[in-house]
Amino acid sequence: MAKLRRLSPNLKLIVRDFEIDKLHDLMQSGKVNLAIAFPDYIPDSYPIVTLFEEHHVCVASPNASIAQFPPSLADVANYPSIIASPSRPNFKGSIDDWFKQFGLKRNIVISAPCFSVVPMYLKTTDSIAFLPSRAIKGLDLIEIALEQSPDKFDVIAAWHPRYNEDALQKWVVSLLKESE
Repeated sequence: MAKLRRLSPNLKLIVRDFEIDKLHDLMQSGKVNLAIAFPDYIPDSYPIVTLFEEHHVCVASPNASIAQFPPSLADVANYPSIIASPSRPNFKGSIDDWFKQFGLKRNIVISAPCFSVVPMYLKTTDSIAFLPSRAIKGLDLIEIALEQSPDKFDVIAAWHPRYNEDALQKWVVSLLKESE
C-alpha cells in the first residue's frame, strides 16, 4: 500500500471487507475490481496470480494462561478459541479440518467477522486464535508453539476477466507481486 501511494499519490482506493460468498456478485457488478483472498473462494473462471505462501500461527494475549506452559495439541484444541469467519458467522474454519486429522475438535467460543478484530478479542478474553502469520506482525500477541503446524496455503489476487487488459489493474497486480 505504501509503494502504491508513493508511486501514484492521486489514486483513490477503497479497501473493504466483504462476505467471501458474495465475491462473484460483487465482481460481476463492478463493486469489487480486485480481491486478495484464498484460492478456494475464487470462481475458476477468474484470472488469479499467487502473491505469496502463508501459514497460520496460534496466538494469544501475553496474559493468556495457556502461555504459562507448553501446551499439547489436545490442550490447544480444548482451549477457548476465536475464529475469524469473513464469509458467514459460524463456528467452523479451515483449521478444524487440520485438528480433525489428529482426532481433535476445537473449542470455538467466539466467531469474529474479520481477522482485524480478533487481536482486540484476544486482549479481553483468555483465549487463542489461529491467524495468518503476516497478520500478527507488530501486534502485542505471542505465538503459542505447537507440536505440529497447520498446512501452508496460498494468498492470491483475483479479478473479473473484463479487467484482463486494463492497464491500471495490471499495474496494481504487478505491485502486489513485487511486495511478496
